[in-house]
Amino acid sequence: MPKAGKYDFPYFDLDLALKKLLRIHEVLREDEIDRSVVAETLGMAERGGGFLYLISSMDKYGLVKTGGGRIIITQLGKFALYGEETEKKRARHNAILKVDLFKELYEQFGKDATNEQIRAFLRQKAFVEVDKAQKIADHVYRIYKKAAKHLLPAKTPSQPPISEVEGEGRRETMKPLESQALKIQYKNVLIQIPRDDVEAIEFVEKALAYMKKEILEERQKTTETKAD
Repeated sequence: MPKAGKYDFPYFDLDLALKKLLRIHEVLREDEIDRSVVAETLGMAERGGGFLYLISSMDKYGLVKTGGGRIIITQLGKFALYGEETEKKRARHNAILKVDLFKELYEQFGKDATNEQIRAFLRQKAFVEVDKAQKIADHVYRIYKKAAKHLLPAKTPSQPPISEVEGEGRRETMKPLESQALKIQYKNVLIQIPRDDVEAIEFVEKALAYMKKEILEERQKTTETKAD
């Protein structure tokens, strides 16, 4: 299975994986099948690279389970092939999000992630070496672009929850942005933090504590100077 730094991702797109899975099930009419029989049905060599990449892609999407020389079609796979239209859409959406790399790209960039965004993500989050990032990004982009048509729109609340916190002389307004960031505004000060990013919150806490310490020390020096 191809790798992008710390992530594994399918070699084949979901449409091709489903097309081959449908062929297997229509011919054999079984949910649990020997690998050798599957390879023969598809006209592929059981130990060939193409067959191995295909089955590993199906496995990564959660369409099948493998082990003991057998291939088992999962419930997710059945819904993706034979469900009602809404069930198919949901199953295919979930199959894409079974792939951690695609799930994180979707959460960060949505359905329309660009090649440049994917390349930057691979370098920053997947720790892909700079000389390999573009080539891997091209492959990931091609697969993700095909996958994106199966991704359902993210649900956003029509009225985002707002909480108020007492500030000095006024109230601070805290509300989540559409980008799922937390916005804190007090007078002319605006702080925007990615929601659920603990590292970012800890960084802001340390930065504010350091700034507060510097200001208090400066005030203390000023007070001592006036006293002298």
